[in-house]
Amino acid sequence: MEMQRGNLKVAVLALVVAVTAGCSSGGETPDAAPKTTTSASAQPDTGFGGVPRTSAPSTTPPTTEPAVEPVKTTKTATPTKRPTQAGDYSEWVPYMKGCPYDNQDIVIQAGTQVDVTKDGVRDTIITRTCEASTSYWASTIEIFKNTGNPIGAQRIGVLLEDVAKADEPVVQEVNIKNGVIEVIGYGTSAKGSKSCPNLTLNYRYEYQGGSFKRIQRTVGTSPECLPQTPGA
Repeated sequence: MEMQRGNLKVAVLALVVAVTAGCSSGGETPDAAPKTTTSASAQPDTGFGGVPRTSAPSTTPPTTEPAVEPVKTTKTATPTKRPTQAGDYSEWVPYMKGCPYDNQDIVIQAGTQVDVTKDGVRDTIITRTCEASTSYWASTIEIFKNTGNPIGAQRIGVLLEDVAKADEPVVQEVNIKNGVIEVIGYGTSAKGSKSCPNLTLNYRYEYQGGSFKRIQRTVGTSPECLPQTPGA
């Protein structure tokens, strides 16, 4: 009887071991990380804050257009009559006094280089006016203390500004002798019109005490319109 009980215990124990071994060998490992899958539809869109979608790289090489440099345009004064005494003075234009209106060009009438300050160094004397759409603009004469290069040149005088309102002078001729500058031209009186100049003008200027002084003004009146021939 005791032997039968012993055999029964052995049989039960063997059955338990067999059942336990079969369950553990066919399942997954309990400690393994869970498998995850991601579908294409789960990718975020390309909106604000989203991850942009990517596509396969294109096999077509990128094309690059050459850079085009902007065309720079500059406007310079074109004199209606080129200077006749000492070459071209257009390079002095940027250093002259500007004209009253925007886009109004300086027009050079004549130029020369003579020592008018009596210091042994030649000065640059340029007769100029401003571009006019009708009639004319009065002339002025700018004098610089530099004959070689306009850059850094010192302007030491502007003649005819003192008579501009009264005479509206247009320079026809400039003569220099012993430092005295003689200016000959025509102008318009207060009762006249620029389309019909009626004044003959003669001035003389001299460098005295560090500036140019007018030492003569002679004005004649013509009963008829004077011919308009600006420039020397």
